[in-house]
Amino acid sequence: MPYYDAELDSDDEGSIEYDWENDDYDALPSDMDRLQIGSTLCVNFSLGMQIQASIQSERSVCRDYVTCGLTCIERLCKDGPSDTTLCTYCHRRPKVSGKDQCGQTCAEKAKIACLLCKARPKNGRYHLCGRTCKRIATKSTPLILEIPKAHTTYDMVEDKFKSSWSAGATNPIPKISKIFKIIENNEFLMPYDQYKFVISVSSDIYLVLNTALKEAGGSNRKLSVPWNRSSMPTRDINNEALHVLDLFGVQHPQDLLQRQYRQG
Repeated sequence: MPYYDAELDSDDEGSIEYDWENDDYDALPSDMDRLQIGSTLCVNFSLGMQIQASIQSERSVCRDYVTCGLTCIERLCKDGPSDTTLCTYCHRRPKVSGKDQCGQTCAEKAKIACLLCKARPKNGRYHLCGRTCKRIATKSTPLILEIPKAHTTYDMVEDKFKSSWSAGATNPIPKISKIFKIIENNEFLMPYDQYKFVISVSSDIYLVLNTALKEAGGSNRKLSVPWNRSSMPTRDINNEALHVLDLFGVQHPQDLLQRQYRQG
């Protein structure tokens, strides 16, 4: 059976800033001075001690979070919890043997958890819990997050992949090993949007060129083709097809992504 190492989630919902128009479920930056009173401590307490030792000896968690503030939540998202033996959702109780959570309650919550911090519910149809995790994620875009197999997003992508497979019985559906979510910002998406726009109008351009060739009555003619209410540069047209991407100098987004990782 064919085997795919990874299946990428290309759904962009929640990946770029303009997707977050009505998201008000994120009060961490403004609530830093409203710490819960009790025995619950920051899951990255040892880090908090190193940074805040001169301020206080204990760090309670912020409301709805498992950390004491922005520094620790960012470290949690980047490096994971300081104690890997604890539940990956509540970070308070030991994991059940062979599982990532402490019990059924946290296991159910983890299915709809934020893909970045994994400690709060994701915000509706979005993949992250709020603007704090969004800001952390977009600091290092493009960011690739692996989606846990029990997560609802994993199930959604897997179902889409299986339902769209149409190769027939002679080519059985490949096994999915991993699914990833790509986080982008507007700047990174600009080349992709440009590429997508050119592709969307390419059929119209070919139609104009073919019509012009027929009207010209032959090859080796110089044609001026309208483009976006202006004129494209004249170019010698033979009978071969005109490559739209070469004409406009647009690069494929995959090439840009690979180049950025090589530079990094």
